[in-house]
Amino acid sequence: MIQNYTEQYAEIWEQCSIQMPGFSKKYSKVEKLSREKFLDQFLNTVKVFRKDRIRGKSFTDADQQLFLRNTREFLRNGLDFTEGQLELMFSDEMVEITRSFVRQSKAFDPDLAFNDIFQACRNMWIMNGLQLIMGIPMQVTSSIFAYSMLYPYTDNLIDDPNISSFEKLVFSERFRDRLSGVILDPQNKTENAIFRLVGMIEGEYSRNDFPEVYESLLGIHDAQTNSLKLLQQKDQIDETEILKICLAKGGASVLADGYLVAGKLTEAQRYFLYGYGAYLQLLDDIQDVEEDHSAGLMTVFSGPAFRAPLDEKLNKTYWFGEHVMESLAFFDGQHIELFKSLMRRSMDLFITEAIAQVPDAYSRKYVAAFESFSPFHFSYIRRRKEQFAPYNGFLLTAIEEFAFAENLTLIE
Repeated sequence: MIQNYTEQYAEIWEQCSIQMPGFSKKYSKVEKLSREKFLDQFLNTVKVFRKDRIRGKSFTDADQQLFLRNTREFLRNGLDFTEGQLELMFSDEMVEITRSFVRQSKAFDPDLAFNDIFQACRNMWIMNGLQLIMGIPMQVTSSIFAYSMLYPYTDNLIDDPNISSFEKLVFSERFRDRLSGVILDPQNKTENAIFRLVGMIEGEYSRNDFPEVYESLLGIHDAQTNSLKLLQQKDQIDETEILKICLAKGGASVLADGYLVAGKLTEAQRYFLYGYGAYLQLLDDIQDVEEDHSAGLMTVFSGPAFRAPLDEKLNKTYWFGEHVMESLAFFDGQHIELFKSLMRRSMDLFITEAIAQVPDAYSRKYVAAFESFSPFHFSYIRRRKEQFAPYNGFLLTAIEEFAFAENLTLIE
């Protein structure tokens, strides 16, 4: 299944236009300066809120509502999100789901760092979006919780420099066995947590009735394992294979999201979910091009980066995303068009920011053209790099703060 979708989407990528994206709104220098001043004021509000939270201040509902209003005002007036998009992002339901997830995380593992919880939250939000477009009530099911929590644990283990490559290989094989249904005694605290999480998924989806759920979990595991070639065998693989490895890694991940949300999927839904995940992976690779290039990690973008402009590859990514979004017609859930518009606005800002952060990877003409579509001067974005960083940006700032406040309350 994964291989078939990989071939289809690799062909779509090759056929995508290399023309400049069709952004419509341009921002004058005066408008940019006004929005930058507005952003400075908003960030000062965040700074005060964060200091109070670190000092242990208890926040009332009124405090939290004021902070949310300030955040919404910035996103509306600073980044041009519509009122409907903001309602979707900041609904009471979404805020409560996030708080519930944090509570469950701390109950599962009181020693878990907040950054790990926040990483898990990011995947949960994607799955909540899938619930929305599938017409499934948004909630934190045991499988959504478990799958979202799996990858902070496995990522931390794989990234730990104190664990040998051999130990990591042994863990990878044991993890695959557990995903396959083999019952194993955990060898350490991390394995114990991971195996418990797999057990939570088994508690919701029986292996006999929902075999595709476990096939999808093995699919993402195998795709991630195969992606090690991007570092270990970078001189032995060509550009087409690099593309396919990247597409498979992202596509398999969101395909698993879909199965853990719904249990079963139609062919059309599988097609969209794979493409959506592949698109998100390409965007991540665009954002990380400088770091990947320095680390010797081969992606569609990091290989040729700084040797030839990435203009055409970024253009292809934009049009690839447009193709993927068209497949949302396969779903019959709520707010499909609103979800599509929110995705487009978010991704447009994401791409613009990526160019601003690493302008040397693109031609000067291309950078200048994209800067005209940006609400902020590119030099300003680079000065504010920490705030613009993916997954730690304005869209998630309010949720991060409230989740942190929830975290402190639970510790007390």
